[in-house]
Amino acid sequence: MKNKKSYEVTIIGGGVCGCAIAYHLAKEGVKVALVEKGDICSAASGANLGFSVLSYRQNPITLKMAQDQLLVLRELSQELEIDIEYAETGGLIPITNQEELQVLSSLVDRSHEWGFKEIEIINPQRANQQEPALDQKKLIAAVFCPLEGILNPINLTIGVANAAKRNGADIYTNSSVIGFEIANKRIKEIILPTEKIKTNLVISAAGAWTRELINKVGIDLPIYYERGEAMISSPVSRIIKGAVTDGILFTEASSIENMTVGACLAQSASGGIILAQSTTEGEDYNIQNSPFGLSLVARRVLSFFPALKNLNIIRMWSGLVSYSEDKQPVFGFLDNPTNMFVVTGFHSAIGIASAIGNMVKEVYFRGVSSYDVSAYSPLRFIRKNKKIVN
Repeated sequence: MKNKKSYEVTIIGGGVCGCAIAYHLAKEGVKVALVEKGDICSAASGANLGFSVLSYRQNPITLKMAQDQLLVLRELSQELEIDIEYAETGGLIPITNQEELQVLSSLVDRSHEWGFKEIEIINPQRANQQEPALDQKKLIAAVFCPLEGILNPINLTIGVANAAKRNGADIYTNSSVIGFEIANKRIKEIILPTEKIKTNLVISAAGAWTRELINKVGIDLPIYYERGEAMISSPVSRIIKGAVTDGILFTEASSIENMTVGACLAQSASGGIILAQSTTEGEDYNIQNSPFGLSLVARRVLSFFPALKNLNIIRMWSGLVSYSEDKQPVFGFLDNPTNMFVVTGFHSAIGIASAIGNMVKEVYFRGVSSYDVSAYSPLRFIRKNKKIVN
């Protein structure tokens, strides 16, 4: 084996969150390694739709994070020296029936209670002003948020990874974690296929692979994953203005034969129209596409946007997205080993990745984050399991 390298912090996971954490620590002078089993941005971040959302955040904390990130996103291309293609286009949720209206009215009311007022229920005519190609006859209302937008998730992830490298971080790709050397409740070394590296702190940002990774230190966290499918067309002239998320996805009616299907779409800066999403429970890390699921997505999209009937689809893909047992984020230290920190389960993390990276930096230097994320500690699951066993 090679001579062992030593780091203050080692991050496991080369998605947008892991790369953002590496960047925020490295630019403060921390000696950082980032370890990725494949290539940077090769899993969930590379499959992301690129929606920067505020309207359906999990809780008031992540909503506040998303609000605070708006100023950051507007300047991030310059900071990272790469165009992340961020545009504040506005976001729309079409509503087609009373069930959707009831659920989404509650969502809007909840956002208002959390202090976010820039979201409202609008009529079909106003929805059509936001998206002129939308068939307003299908709608009874819509949710509109003018501050939502779209960005290029690959450029963002590659951008923060390269910025981390420019600030001194070492990046290990095609390096699966085999295991850990642990002594006195602390990880001393990370075992990779061709070498071991010493580290003072391990941060897991492994997404769908979180549970498998944490199992290597003898802990079973209830972290699951689902497979989301999408496709993109060849470039066309501007048809879709902003981010569109189907109202049916907020109801049980979206479930069809063990999958969740709805129309999510946006048009990239290069002109390709992204169409999604068919979602199923993840199994064996399978990322094969399902023609059945995507055909249902296409049918649903055309019911809203008939002008898209002649689109030429050039690529399909799927990605694995992690979530916790209680559907809330996981952010914090384990109790054994004491120097392992877990970050996963943040919904639509692409729009708040920089905030997550900054939060980890705050915890590293000050022991506490500027956001109260104490409720998201992984210890909530460990304590619960201990009570069940006892």
